[in-house]
Amino acid sequence: MPRCIVIGAKGFIGSAVAAEAARRGYAVVPVDRANYGECAGQSADLLIQAGGNSRKHLDERNPAEGFALSVESVRQVLLDFHPRHFVHVSSGAVYPHEEDPARNREDAPLAPGGMTHYGFHKWLAEQLVRHYAADHLILRVGGCVGPGLRKNALYDLLSGGPSFVHPDSEFQYMDTRDLASAVFQLHEIGLASGTVLNLSARGTVSIRQAAAWAGVALSAAAGLPRRRVELDVGRAAALVPIPETADVVRRFIREVRDGSIHLGRD
Repeated sequence: MPRCIVIGAKGFIGSAVAAEAARRGYAVVPVDRANYGECAGQSADLLIQAGGNSRKHLDERNPAEGFALSVESVRQVLLDFHPRHFVHVSSGAVYPHEEDPARNREDAPLAPGGMTHYGFHKWLAEQLVRHYAADHLILRVGGCVGPGLRKNALYDLLSGGPSFVHPDSEFQYMDTRDLASAVFQLHEIGLASGTVLNLSARGTVSIRQAAAWAGVALSAAAGLPRRRVELDVGRAAALVPIPETADVVRRFIREVRDGSIHLGRD
């Protein structure tokens, strides 16, 4: 039975990855902060690095802490574990132009000076993976929804919390369960080491449209920033099935409303 180490196995994305690994017949080694020390040193056929910081505001407020969580932690994983194949879950935030698919294809030139602190830290972690992991795949992930969601504009909408973006803001959302499935499909294709792929759903949905589907009345939007995030996912879509963001969001709203999945606590 092949072994799969999942770093961040109790996290939002990592928990979905661990569940998908078990479903596919892997002997799963779930690693989190509590058991990291006892798991360090293990080898495996596959390691999926799904840990690290996902709170963009943290890096802007406290760059040193953000660096430790997103860069230093990845370096430690690379030194402490010995997999045959390393899959690194990175972020589309490495692109200074997350809003424009024509400017955030995988081959887009990246200037670290134009990145946010969060994006820069994610980019630095990718460089560590390139240096230390002989056989690796880097996935730059967009926005996500799924069981246990506890932050983003859609969470704010469905949980009744205050909104921090204008309702005409547009985002990509991929369900973590679909994301986990795509991660393993991409791994099993046997892509060349060093491959970098953007991974998210197709297209965008506005918060206004999501509110209409959810039957939620929007509050005043004066002064709220209008944002747009859309990664070019053409390369990944040519390799594995990629859902439409609209379908993902409608399903997610339906599952939250009927109680088949639950939101987490922020």
